[in-house]
Amino acid sequence: GRAVRYKENYETLIQGMETMGFKLYLPEEKRGYIITSFRYPEKSNFDFNTFCDSLSDKDIVIYPGKVSNADCFRIGNIGRIFKADVLNLLNAIKASVEELNISL
Repeated sequence: GRAVRYKENYETLIQGMETMGFKLYLPEEKRGYIITSFRYPEKSNFDFNTFCDSLSDKDIVIYPGKVSNADCFRIGNIGRIFKADVLNLLNAIKASVEELNISL
């Protein structure tokens, strides 16, 4: 049952993030549904620490990327997280993008 929920969280997350203009780090055939990595927006005033702080002010936690060849951040889709939580995350990300004038 958890795997089904995690996959639903993942699908909700990527749909919302792509709708906003974020790009996923991995091609579809190499992605899993546990942790999802997104590239920093290109040609933008995006600053991860400022973005992370803005989300933290909204009680949302994201993580820096763990790859050495790309600037990216990660979002977990597991744990006691449900679709409503992912939708709340997406709303917080959208608000932070708008507040920080991040171009996507």
